[in-house]
Amino acid sequence: MAGASCPFCGFEAKTEYDILYHMEDLHSEGNSPFIPTDAHPVDATQEGHPSRSSQAMEDVGYVECPISECGETVPMAELDGHLELHSMEESDRDSHVDSPAWKWEGATEPADSKFDTSLPTALRNLNEGSDPPVLSAVDRQAKAKESWRGILNMPKSIVTPHVATKSKPGKGRLGTAELGPHAYEDKMPAWLHNLLLSDGMPRTTTKLNSSGGIKTVKKIGNYVPGVLPVLETLIEQDPDTEYAYTCHPSVEHVSKLKNEGGFCGYRNIQMLTSYIVNNRSQGCYHFKEKMPTIFQIQEFIEHAWDVGINTVGRAETGGIIGTRKYIGTPEAQAMLRSLDIDCDAQAFKTDGKLAADEILMGNVEEYFRASGVDSTSKIRRTQLPPIYFQHPGHSMTIVGIEKKLDGSKNLLVFDPMFHDAPDVIKLIGKTSWSVKNPAEFLRAYRRNMKYLKKYKAFEVLR
Repeated sequence: MAGASCPFCGFEAKTEYDILYHMEDLHSEGNSPFIPTDAHPVDATQEGHPSRSSQAMEDVGYVECPISECGETVPMAELDGHLELHSMEESDRDSHVDSPAWKWEGATEPADSKFDTSLPTALRNLNEGSDPPVLSAVDRQAKAKESWRGILNMPKSIVTPHVATKSKPGKGRLGTAELGPHAYEDKMPAWLHNLLLSDGMPRTTTKLNSSGGIKTVKKIGNYVPGVLPVLETLIEQDPDTEYAYTCHPSVEHVSKLKNEGGFCGYRNIQMLTSYIVNNRSQGCYHFKEKMPTIFQIQEFIEHAWDVGINTVGRAETGGIIGTRKYIGTPEAQAMLRSLDIDCDAQAFKTDGKLAADEILMGNVEEYFRASGVDSTSKIRRTQLPPIYFQHPGHSMTIVGIEKKLDGSKNLLVFDPMFHDAPDVIKLIGKTSWSVKNPAEFLRAYRRNMKYLKKYKAFEVLR
């Protein structure tokens, strides 16, 4: 077994002992009996209830995403789909290798709190003439998984068995299946709190230019306005697109900060509020001309419960202030309704005739079509707000829908998991430009039927 790779993070070890020790040390569930600690052993029979970490594993089976700087902990059954999104993001970056360097700002988790096999680009390129090519994090993980499947004589595809959750019926407390692996925590760690305080903040730094002088470089934050008009132009230039409906162009793309974990629901609420704030729409005065922070959104949701809107949410979550508990469509709806912002939530599932994805796609197109915009033009820009979109395990913001010449359709989305590619960013605000392959630029913003068919139910809020 010499030269095995870790199936969780792709770490490569030279000996069997090294890889087994690595796995016990960094990837074991709870405290490994083989790793020495200073803590005294605890008799499980003396505990009043399972620990939060062990209860999370019992409820649904979570695993930390092995991709460096992601920070999300996802259900085991959703890991393949989650990694597929990372693969799409990675390939999108690789397709723009000639772009200038881009860095997303934000505080980071302490270095000793997470194992990280990534190396700076400069180190990766040392002695590249003699060393094998360095694999991306996704490729390392895929290669490791394949190696271990061969060692353990496992099939190439694994169907994860359904595990019953411990959620209580009715108004009982929800578990990790619904609220995520931190469903039982009272307070998020300090490093994460500090990270979220830097949310949306651009920074300026100084660098040396080619002549030896000093130049100021502005690094954009994770709130990016002006992306949708770029996508509209790219779609216009795509010869395979018949037409596309889009929402109001003022909607901003809000992306996660590195290592922040699972705050997608909050990020999508921020994208909805970007439309409200930028258009001074209904309820805008609550936000004081800027998008609310994650902490402010938590306060808005708790206030909604206080005034009697979707009050079951508090009983189900145990409260969300200062925590990492997942939120979804009910919390977004409660917040908006408490602020006198009209909204309508809908759920879609197979009705016996049509699959859930077909019902969803038809409903979204009808939403945009009903705006009455010119139906003869290729780009049919509406003045409508975007749509909060939820499927099991993830949420996004729908900013449009597209029909291809072959009859297939794509949702156009702002996904908080993705950062806009540098080549997209540099086109913001430009009035006349063209690219050779617009489809490559659009991949991260398209969700086709193949993607949607993996799920049996969807929710939208608009």
